[in-house]
Amino acid sequence: MPVRPVVRQSLLLVVLLITSLTAFALPAHASTGRWDCLAHYESTQRWHLNTGNGHYGGLQFTRSTWRYYGGPNYSGNAYPHKATRAEQIVVAKRVAFRGWGGRAPQGGSSAWPNTWPRCR
Repeated sequence: MPVRPVVRQSLLLVVLLITSLTAFALPAHASTGRWDCLAHYESTQRWHLNTGNGHYGGLQFTRSTWRYYGGPNYSGNAYPHKATRAEQIVVAKRVAFRGWGGRAPQGGSSAWPNTWPRCR
């Protein structure tokens, strides 16, 4: 029995849609979220990283940024690399979007200028 033109067109549309989605698929790290993507580029997903360069944790906070946005108050840790992944992300959201304690957010592209554009 021949396939009706409407069904044929529908099948063609589905095939084209799947093909286009596959061709323009997001990188694998995008599905894990912006913060894991940033941590991938900043610290290769090592949330407890302290290399001695003045940047700490998975998102490579400086101590001054960590303190300014309330990291020690929230996590109880003076150093970002001693905080959990979830605690670092809460502070990162303050830095990027929300601000904290009357302080304005920096914006993600200012805080992470080289990696933020890669992690949309």
